Amino acid sequence: MEVSETRLAVAIIAVFGLGIMFSILNGYYMADTGSSIPLMVYGMTAVAMGVGALIVLLFQWRINRKQFQRLLGVLPEDERLVVELLLEDGRLEQTYIVAESGLSKVKVSRILSRLEGRGIVEKKPLGNTNLVKLKV
Repeated sequence: MEVSETRLAVAIIAVFGLGIMFSILNGYYMADTGSSIPLMVYGMTAVAMGVGALIVLLFQWRINRKQFQRLLGVLPEDERLVVELLLEDGRLEQTYIVAESGLSKVKVSRILSRLEGRGIVEKKPLGNTNLVKLKV
């Protein structure tokens, strides 16, 4: 699963903001007690952030899977076949899709062009064929 640049930027900003909050909190804590915040607090925060990130990734994967299941229900049969093949591996060579689907090269090419036009797949040239991967 790929992480979009926007989500990555938001995550970096959030971690930076958390660091600033800890610096401010540490300043107040030092003013009140004369010592800095114990390292255990930083460790617990890091563990909590890691667990939170893992939960977000797991739910995101599950949501994407459900969206694809709904998508498959509305696709025509030949397009559904191609998307199901891509769901198993995530990305395949176009020649492999032709071999596995039993459809002609022209039919697969047209299907992939339609799916690419709708933003479902992305094609990248790879020698004499294309590398096709799910975009969503």
